[in-house]
Amino acid sequence: NRERVALLGANGAGKTTMLKILLGEEVPDGGVIRKGVGLKPAYLPQQVYFANPHRNLIDTLIYDKNVSMQVARNRLGSFQFTGETQLKTVDMLSGGEKSRLRLCELMYDPLNLLILDEPTNHLDLASREWIEEAVEAFDGTLLFVSHDRYFVERFATRVLYLENGHLTDFIGSYSAFLDWRAKGGGALPEAAPAPAPKKKKAAVPTRDDGPKPPEKPKRTGGTKNLQKLLNTLEREISQLETQSSDLEQQMVDAASDSGKLLELMTEKEACDEKLAAKMDEWEAVAAELEELQ
Repeated sequence: NRERVALLGANGAGKTTMLKILLGEEVPDGGVIRKGVGLKPAYLPQQVYFANPHRNLIDTLIYDKNVSMQVARNRLGSFQFTGETQLKTVDMLSGGEKSRLRLCELMYDPLNLLILDEPTNHLDLASREWIEEAVEAFDGTLLFVSHDRYFVERFATRVLYLENGHLTDFIGSYSAFLDWRAKGGGALPEAAPAPAPKKKKAAVPTRDDGPKPPEKPKRTGGTKNLQKLLNTLEREISQLETQSSDLEQQMVDAASDSGKLLELMTEKEACDEKLAAKMDEWEAVAAELEELQ
């Protein structure tokens, strides 16, 4: 159901132990683990290891997943391993690339629960972005341990917080959880259907529901003025895209400062709303210009 659950807590609180219990690698001291019917979990650890790191990427998929060479090449290509990269040996890959290769293998089989342990830890920016995109595209339930505040804020729709042997189950975003903690806790919010994660960027917002916006009146002045307006809008869109990208980088840099992170998130949301509006306007002007031509 696309629920995104963040398992948080201080170092030593027992997060990794809890993951191992859920994965069946450790037996709990007490209590019962009930797994849902038809549960198909997969686990991406913080450090990824391969049985034979001297095989190239194509052979790794052929041996690990028992697929043909063509299927292996196509599969690797869909996970952005293209051309000569497919002939690299696994030990030549960076940490982020190894995580990507393991996800390529894990997601080959049907699964509905993806468990991640510090998925963005020690990764370069490009690898972090790729992991985030892969997670966003995953349709099942996500359970993850992370100290990356930006990652947690982006994905969590529910927070499990471990502290002093006690587990707090908070339904809501990470920022809502921080606010609740800052106010001294108290009654937990009632469970509600988890909202689908926001798309990172939406070029044109969909309007499938609700009343249609009123049609804008036709502009006067002919094709010359419309072309001029189109050029202006393109410059504004380019500036807003750059601003949005800069804010995203600042959010990554401010991952350890929750106050600054929330401030930047608010600013980026406003920027992205302006960007979507400008792109809507560009589409309308472009369509009008096309009619006149």
